[in-house]
Amino acid sequence: MTTASTNGEGHYDPTKIWTTLLTNRAYFGGLLVLDHSLRKSRSRYQLKVMVTRDVERDEEYMRAFAAAGIPTIVVDKIEPAPRDGKVNRGTWEKLAPWSFTEYERVVLLDSDQIILQNIDYMMECEIPDGWIASTHACTCNPRKLPHYSKDWIPENCAFTAANQETGEPAPITESNPNNHHLLNSGTVVLRPSKEQYDALIDAMNTHPDVPNMIFFDQDLLGIIYRGKWKPLPYVYNALKPMRDCHASLWRDEDVKVLHYILNKPWKSRTYNNDRIESTHKLWWDEYAEVEKEWLSSPSEEKKTLWQNVVVPVVAQE
Repeated sequence: MTTASTNGEGHYDPTKIWTTLLTNRAYFGGLLVLDHSLRKSRSRYQLKVMVTRDVERDEEYMRAFAAAGIPTIVVDKIEPAPRDGKVNRGTWEKLAPWSFTEYERVVLLDSDQIILQNIDYMMECEIPDGWIASTHACTCNPRKLPHYSKDWIPENCAFTAANQETGEPAPITESNPNNHHLLNSGTVVLRPSKEQYDALIDAMNTHPDVPNMIFFDQDLLGIIYRGKWKPLPYVYNALKPMRDCHASLWRDEDVKVLHYILNKPWKSRTYNNDRIESTHKLWWDEYAEVEKEWLSSPSEEKKTLWQNVVVPVVAQE
């Protein structure tokens, strides 16, 4: 069950939307930068943010969405059935867009991304019926995180097999390493479908791997859409560590969507001047434009909401 706000859609094409999920206040600064950068890129499509019932009950927070001009879609909780009395709790609400059948196409974005170039191609590219489009997961594990799979090494990473000159992704075949079948759900292009949504929810409740999934919706999508997803070039979901671990593939001037996985730029205004952390400057430059927009507003309520909702979740020094 979902309910959507009726903010004016103006010049936007109403048949397709970008969407992202917020479950609390922590990512609101990220959402504002995502929305601002989308608008700056002159997208023909509107961003609508999915919020949980807990967020909906936070009246001040909901006023902040309205002040930002970002329509909300309230989504019910999505959670796997308990197994042995335990529930794998995570961001399963990211499956909700498959139920948004009032739209022809939805592109799911994460709110820790910034849009650097127009990405409307994802609203127009061909996708076979019953398929999705996404970017590969980077499985290099440069930080050597122990809870990642032992086969997450550069040799098995799909980006190692991509065309290093053009950025085109390697075709996915059954003879590829298993990692080539893994996607990153920071960017997912889909056609809403009740049939597909029901299949995803059924798999979430019944698939034996669900209790041990680390990446929740992302792991499930990789299973359900195995052999049925179109790989997009990395530039549509450029994970910031790839600027270092895939330096031969990465081209700053080509990146369209920069994804700040792991530590978030809004956690600190100081950052290392290395190949990875220096990308945080792009986020802070965009945030400065958002801040100026809010604080120069003639609306006193908007300025108050900035102090009460944005300032507490974004580093101030």
